[in-house]
Amino acid sequence: MRKLLVPTALLVVCGCQPAVKVPTAEALVGNRQLLAEWQTKCNTGEYSQLAAAAKTDLCSTTQDASVTVVQMRAGKNDSDFFGNMSKRK
Repeated sequence: MRKLLVPTALLVVCGCQPAVKVPTAEALVGNRQLLAEWQTKCNTGEYSQLAAAAKTDLCSTTQDASVTVVQMRAGKNDSDFFGNMSKRK
């Protein structure tokens, strides 16, 4: 009986852990503060030490959102540059 008590207690404790709710890439792009929070979690925080598969599951949307934000900034900078060049003529 005692042999079953410890594994059962361990299963109960591990089973009660809440599942992590990962925000979508669209939600992260729309909320830059949330994106910064998740970047910190994935790069140096609680998810940075996970195995590759687990980290990919939790942090892939953060990486997608980061790339999207960088591309949006680059597109805006290019647009501003070409807009200013056409205004000079």
